[in-house]
Amino acid sequence: MKNEENQTFIKSTKPDFNSKFKKFSLLLLMLIILLIPILFWSGIIEDREYYKDKAVKSVAQAWGNKQTLSTPYMYFEQKKDKNIEKVYLPLNKYIVNVDIQTEIRKKGIYKVPVYLANVTLKGDFINKFGDLSKKDIILKFQVSDSKGFIEEPQFIINNKSIFSNDTQYITKINKPLNSIPFEIKYKIRGCDEIYLDLGGLSNNIEIKGDWASPSFIGEFLPSYREVNKNGFLGKWSVPKIALSNLKKENYSNSDEGKVGISLLLPVDNYRMASRALKYAFLFIALTFISYFIFEITTKNNKRIHPLQYLLLGAAMLIFYLLLVSISEFIPFLWAYIIASLMTIGLIGTYTYFIITKREDIKYTAIITFLLALLYTFLYVLLKIEDFALLAGSLGLFIIIALIMYSTRNVDWYN
Repeated sequence: MKNEENQTFIKSTKPDFNSKFKKFSLLLLMLIILLIPILFWSGIIEDREYYKDKAVKSVAQAWGNKQTLSTPYMYFEQKKDKNIEKVYLPLNKYIVNVDIQTEIRKKGIYKVPVYLANVTLKGDFINKFGDLSKKDIILKFQVSDSKGFIEEPQFIINNKSIFSNDTQYITKINKPLNSIPFEIKYKIRGCDEIYLDLGGLSNNIEIKGDWASPSFIGEFLPSYREVNKNGFLGKWSVPKIALSNLKKENYSNSDEGKVGISLLLPVDNYRMASRALKYAFLFIALTFISYFIFEITTKNNKRIHPLQYLLLGAAMLIFYLLLVSISEFIPFLWAYIIASLMTIGLIGTYTYFIITKREDIKYTAIITFLLALLYTFLYVLLKIEDFALLAGSLGLFIIIALIMYSTRNVDWYN
């Protein structure tokens, strides 16, 4: 009899993995299943971004691609060992002024920023070869996409001005000069970005335009910049010594760097939506935990069916499709607010009428408030990209602390 009593006592003291543990395990399984549509959503965003890039390329092919404006170079040809070689004159002062007028072109639902640039290149070349009166002096420049020219370039050299149907001009230097001044003017169209090469002993670049959200790109940041709602102004002053470590070869075997401007749209909705989707699994998991805590702490022992959990997860997944599709037509912030309100409203209504059966308005208010906090927190993470890791870590710490506090009185073995 004593042995039987001891065995009964031993059995009663073993932990019983009850319905709470089984339900939690089932929730984990459903979360893993919901990873499948998350991956599918990611593919949809990539496809939409691909169509956008295709639209940009289509506009660029008809208007003009990203432009890179080369440093002008001057040379003459001479015979050497029965061969013709090019002798380059060093570029001394190089001064560039670019005035950009922008506009938005539409291809379907996509917006593409394009520009028309009025370009003026000035400076002088050092003549260390003496009398060049018997030489044909060639002044030449290049652009990456000549399709963007809207008129013939104007060359001014040796007090002569001419419009050329080419990117080079051939002239004579009738008198000895220690330096040969030049000026080139042209108008060119392009899309999205414009770069300028640097190759002079001193380089002074000024780019201005009417775009309110530019990005200064290239190897050098501007020494002076001004950006406001009416446009931008950037100035660069780059001496030859700053270019010496770039080790880039061009036509005259000199080192060269680049500066430029990128015309950014205020918000790239696909990039923001893709970043938001990375938090989808975490947000669904936190929502499931909130409902699970409601299950195990409610006084009337309310139970939520696994299919209801799946419907809640599906509602949260639809948020990301709503965000992408709506943001293609309106600014991202308003698209985010609308998609959030639709999702929170749907889940809150479902919670009140289906899960709590109109018996617990308090819990419906709590879950709605928590969802509003989650989506507000997500938008903050998207906006403060540099501090997203810090903000996310602190936010998760607070969430874990709240879960521990909410379940402090739960007897997990009973």
